[in-house]
Amino acid sequence: MVVVGTGFVGFEITSRADVYRGAQQSSSAAKYGTLGINFRARKATSQEEWSEALSALTCDVPGREGSTGRSAQNADNIKRPRAQRT
Repeated sequence: MVVVGTGFVGFEITSRADVYRGAQQSSSAAKYGTLGINFRARKATSQEEWSEALSALTCDVPGREGSTGRSAQNADNIKRPRAQRT
């Protein structure tokens, strides 16, 4: 959500790895399932493309009591990246 909120679209995780294996605190990382990731995304080419990506987001947390069910459909409520501000 943060990546899209800053003006990027097409976010995808390309790989996951146990980057803490062998580190001094690796047991703590393993206890919480901490992994490192590589991801990619690209800057939206237009305000319309970015707005479409925002409208596809949802803030629902499956299985969490009190989930708001709100979506990020109103792009005006999210601070636009500098390059897209008017």
